[in-house]
Amino acid sequence: MSLIDVARDTLKEIPMADILRERLSLALDQSAAFERQIAVLQKENGKLQAQLEVVTLDCNKAKQELRRLEAEHAEEVRIFNTIEFRRGKRTNGQWLPFCPKCHMPASDIFHRGETNINCSAGCGWFGYQSELSLAAIIGHIPAA
Repeated sequence: MSLIDVARDTLKEIPMADILRERLSLALDQSAAFERQIAVLQKENGKLQAQLEVVTLDCNKAKQELRRLEAEHAEEVRIFNTIEFRRGKRTNGQWLPFCPKCHMPASDIFHRGETNINCSAGCGWFGYQSELSLAAIIGHIPAA
């Protein structure tokens, strides 16, 4: 038997005006409704706390995976004579030219004694002309 039920039984035995008895009864009904609502909200709060823990763990795992992938795919980048050169895992540790506009690999064409480097993705970037070969150009890239 709850505290509210004890209070109701006591109200029946105490002589008082009917209006006062009704008001006290209404207050007890409201109190019982609030207790039920508190129980429901506490249960919902527990579910939300559990969901928050799961989401926090997922977020931490995703951050760790992102850091791992960033480290795995890290590249050195140098800009030399309007050409972006990259060296990393996807270039097999070699300096290779990339388009500074769209960051896609650039292609080199040796034509009539000149090396022409252009964007391989066709973004419109036309980069560089030199009498030097691509290997000679890469040899001029400054160290960090």
